[in-house]
Formats: sequence, C-alpha cells, structure tokens
Amino acid sequence: MVTTIDGRIMGDRWGRVAGTEGSATLFEATHDTFSVKAWLVGTTTMKEFAGRPIKIKPTRAKVPPGDFIATQNPKEGYAIGADRHGVLPWNVSHLPDGEHAVSLLTDRAGNAYRAHLRAVGVSYLMCGKEDIDLRVALDKLARHFKLKKLMLEGGGTMNGAFLRDGLIDEISHITVPVADGGRNVQTIFDIPGGPPPKASAHLRLASLKKLKGGVVWARYKVTGRPR
Repeated sequence: MVTTIDGRIMGDRWGRVAGTEGSATLFEATHDTFSVKAWLVGTTTMKEFAGRPIKIKPTRAKVPPGDFIATQNPKEGYAIGADRHGVLPWNVSHLPDGEHAVSLLTDRAGNAYRAHLRAVGVSYLMCGKEDIDLRVALDKLARHFKLKKLMLEGGGTMNGAFLRDGLIDEISHITVPVADGGRNVQTIFDIPGGPPPKASAHLRLASLKKLKGGVVWARYKVTGRPR
C-alpha cells in the first residue's frame, strides 16, 4: 500500500509527489518485485477493474450450488475481488493485463448474478452466508488455484478485515511525504464492525529503503494480531 504519513490511501487527493511519477507508479514498481501473480481487493476497489455497469438479466435456470471454476493456471495470474452482495459488473473474464477474474461471493449473490458470471467466464467461490469468511476464502483459493502467495491490495476495510483475522504475514508500506489530514478518508487499515480491537498488531521491520522524492519503502513481518 502507498499512504501519506498519516496513513491515508486516497492518492487522488495528493497531487504530484515531488520526485516521483505518482502513487500508482510507486505501487506498481514495488508490487512487481514480489513476483506474486494473484492479488485481492475489496468490492469498492475492484469496481475500478470490473467494467462498465450492466443490468443482470433474470433467469429461470437453476444455477448449480457451490463454486464455479472457469479456468485454472492463467499465464498472468488472478485478480480476486471480494463481493458479498454480488454487485461487481463483470463483463469480461480477464482484466486488460491478462489476469483471470475471480469473485468471492456469499449466499447474498443471487441466482441470476451467478448465472451471469458463468456466462461471462468469471470464476467464483462461495465463502459464507451473509459475510465472507476470509479463512474459507483463502483455503478455497489455495485448493482450487494452487495458490501459495497472495497480494492484498486494499481498500482499507478489506485490509482491516484481514489484519483483524490474523491473515497477514507481511506488510509492504510506501510512505509519501504528504500529510493528508482529511477526516473520514480511508486509511491503510480500517477494521470493520464493532469496537476497535483492544490491542494492536505488532510488526518487525524487515527492510527499509529510501526512494526518490523523500518516499520511504518499509517492509514489516507481522508478529502479532489485534485482539
């Protein structure tokens, strides 16, 4: 994740960061060093990639229960979106860079929506009744797609849910020399639901590197989860 010094992640608020080509370039350049070809984001973030809004056609055909795997082992990897309500407007099975689209659904995703994903060729995994069980999701991603590593790339609520459940091993954090200060602006970790945890997640610094323009890239190992 790329953030300001106060942890905000909405890069369109920052303007041009001195000495860099923007937050997106910083993100991609560091992301590529991990050579992990599967990335996961929340519903809001994936809307940027899922295509133009479409109207799902109703169907009387009963969709078989359970998961749907349209393809396996695509050359460019997987783009995985959490979508408990079944609202992402997928109209292609692969993103422009070639990643195969995979949706993490719950039983809230209706019959017509799942039929649409099948017709388009988007894989989906059923991961809970009303909310996505992240442990179930990771287990299914590992079993169906033979994944051993996964990049978690936001937004703040999705990152917070993974942190809350103790499912993050490492954090790659790029800090730009900007102070945002905006209230109700997403941060790198926004743990959803209920009161905040009583204790923070503990980290161990693994590496630290200064980039152009006063940008700092730190990598941490997660040694303890919130509780």
